[in-house]
Parts: sequence; C-alpha cells; structure tokens
Amino acid sequence: MSSYGSFMDTQVKKSKMGFWSLLSIVIGAQLGASIFLLPSQLAQYRTLGLCGWMVGGMGAILLTVVFSFLCTNTAKAGGPHIYARMFFGDKVGFFITWIFWCGAWACNPILIATAVNYLMSFVGDLSQAQKIMCEIAMVFSLTYVNLRGVKTTGIFEMTLTTFKVLPLIIIPILAFQHINMENFKEITPAGMPPSETIIKAAILSFWGFVGLEGGTTPAGDVNNPKRNIPLAIILGTSIVAIISLVNTFAIFGIISPAELENIGAPFAQIMLRLFGGSYDKIIGLITFIMCYGSLNAWVFFSGQIAKTAAEEKIFPKCFAKRNKYDAPNTALWTAFIGTVIILFLQKSPLFEDKIGKFLDMSVLIYIVLYTVAVLCYFKFMVTGKTKSIAKWIITSLAMVFCIFIIYNSELIDFSAVAIILILGIPAYISWRRGYKTSTRTEL
Repeated sequence: MSSYGSFMDTQVKKSKMGFWSLLSIVIGAQLGASIFLLPSQLAQYRTLGLCGWMVGGMGAILLTVVFSFLCTNTAKAGGPHIYARMFFGDKVGFFITWIFWCGAWACNPILIATAVNYLMSFVGDLSQAQKIMCEIAMVFSLTYVNLRGVKTTGIFEMTLTTFKVLPLIIIPILAFQHINMENFKEITPAGMPPSETIIKAAILSFWGFVGLEGGTTPAGDVNNPKRNIPLAIILGTSIVAIISLVNTFAIFGIISPAELENIGAPFAQIMLRLFGGSYDKIIGLITFIMCYGSLNAWVFFSGQIAKTAAEEKIFPKCFAKRNKYDAPNTALWTAFIGTVIILFLQKSPLFEDKIGKFLDMSVLIYIVLYTVAVLCYFKFMVTGKTKSIAKWIITSLAMVFCIFIIYNSELIDFSAVAIILILGIPAYISWRRGYKTSTRTEL
C-alpha cells in the first residue's frame, strides 16, 4: 500500500454530521448578507424584480436536484470538483477545484465587510485598525470552531441558523397586515422591456443562492450521505428561495420599489414604519449574526474543498491531514491565512472601490462550476444509458438556466474566471510534477 494510502487509513473517524446540522450549513451558506442587500437592488426592476427571484430560485433548485442525482448515482460524493475529475480527468478536475477553492475565499471578505459595517450600527463607528482587527477576529474564531470537528461546526451553525431564520419569518408576517398593493402597480422600470427586466433581476437574485452546492463537499463526514446530502441541499435551497421571495414581497408592499431602491437598510426601515422608534441597532446586530453564520459555512467549505481534493490527490496530501477532532487542520489554517491576506488587499486603494463588482463576478464563477457539474451528469446519463425522462428533462432545464446566466452576463465579469484560471496554471504545473513523482515512487 502507498504511504499516502497508509496515511489516510490511520485517520480515526471521531464524529459525523447529522441531517439537521448539514441542512443548517446549506441554509447558512446561502442566507447571509444577500437577504438584506438584494431587496433594495431588485427594487430598480420594480414588480418584475420579484419574478427575478422566482427565476433565480427555480434555477437554483434545479441545480440542487442535479447535484442530488450526482450524489446518489455515482460512486463518490464530494462537490463539483470531485465530479469534474471523475468524469473529465485530472486536468479539468484540478482547474475546477482551483476555481471552487478560490471562489470560496473570494466570498469571505465580502461577507466579513458587510458584517462589520452592520455591527457598527450597534457598537458605533470603528477606526480602520479596529475594523481590520474585528474582521480577523471573526475569521479566527470561526476557524477555531471548525478545528473542533464537523459535529461542533454543525451544532454551532444550527444555532446560528435558527436565530437567523426566526426574524425572517416574523417580520413578513407582521408586514403582511400593512401591505399596500398600490406599490406593485409599476411593473417595469421606465424604458426597460419586461424580458430584459426579468433577465437582469434573475442574474442579480442568483447571488443569493451561491453556495447551494456546499452541502455536497463534506460527504465523507456526513451520516448516510446518499440520503442526507440530496435531501439537505434540495430542502435547504427551497427554504432559502421561499424566505427570500416572501421577505422581498413584504418589503415591496410596505415601501414602494421607487423609494426602496434608494434605501440601504430596508428591514430597519420596515421596523421603523411598523413600530416607530429606532430599530437600526437591532437590525444591525441581527445582520451581523446572519453574516457570521454564513461566514462559518464558507470557512467550513474552504477546509472541506481542500481536504477532499487532497484525498483525491488533486491537491498536496498535507491538506488532507486531520487533527485529533478529525478536522482538516492544514486546510483550515491555509484558508485562514489566505482570507486575512485578501482582507488587507481589500483595504488597499486598488480594491476598495471594486468590492461591489466582485459580487457579479462571483455569480459567474459559480455558474461555471454548476455548468461543469451538469455536464458531468449528462455524461453519466449517456454512458449509463439512463432511460428516466424526468432526469433528462431536469438536467436539460438546469443546463438551460446555466447558459441563460452565462449568455446574459457582462463581458467584464468573465475576467474573474480568466484571472483565476491563469493564476492556476503555475499551480497545475507544480501539482503535475509532484503527482508524477509520487506515482513513480509508489510504483
């Protein structure tokens, strides 16, 4: 047996994640800052902005169903990067893993900055030094939680998700009693055709579902993964879609879209109009906790992506090393260091005014991953001569949605994917040399 195989076989499984913890991870990854930021941005598309939510949500659910097919019908489960290598070989597998890993890191600074900005409404203004210390403390604390193992991470995320979801259920229930249907009369913004309105709103709203595939990454650390992963990712994404749509509808009903597009904190404004007084501090604290929970899910994914890639020999085997709690020690600390570096870069004049554009780019980065995953299942169905008409239809619709997003994205958004791929070339060359050397040693 190879030294790598011996290393993996000696790892003792301490604990595994149950269904409810995994469901919380799936919801937590998607239900972060987007629920607070998107309503104001979708307001520019007026009532048809709600249709954008529906299109984005349906597309996201279709993609989760395809991921569930891959999980239940293939020998391995572990995310789009594992499927890419399984169906398209080492080269495609490496670059999809590289994109997936870099994409996970790219999301963290956006979440962290949003969380700290909302926290300031609760604690007061912070200096630049205090903000960066707070941001690093957030990442460090969540890295520590994840180093305690998947069971601890799952329980922690389940607690945060419960806290996050309750206000998003209570607020629309209270708001529905005061909805003004006159706010929905302006169907589209002036001068924009309905088709273009829905397309732009759908692309924007899909940002709220980035991370839907995350539940597949910890397959080796989940109880009964063939059942729990498909159920968790489909149910979790469906819950996120319903919560997002209902809350946006309630906000549109209280604040007209024409007014809403100029309001940065719509939930605080709703509380003010319903009850009077100042609720910005409460909303600020709730938003901080929501972003903190979402960040926990992404820290978890960052470690799991590198770990599963190392176990598949796509990344160096040191990333598969686990501590006494069975957590991917090296992978998590590497993600922590990388995120801190990006946080400092984010504060530089070169990047500070471009964070908003990174959101659009992140959607395209993940759509590339989802497109490859759909192609993987197409290949599985062709080679396996799948006769299920339902599976062919669902997979085809998922592919149509991916093409729809790619085709209607702005050209500049493709630059993020291109830069990540270019940066991955030296890493690929280094990996191939190491892989060939280790293969000869084993032989």
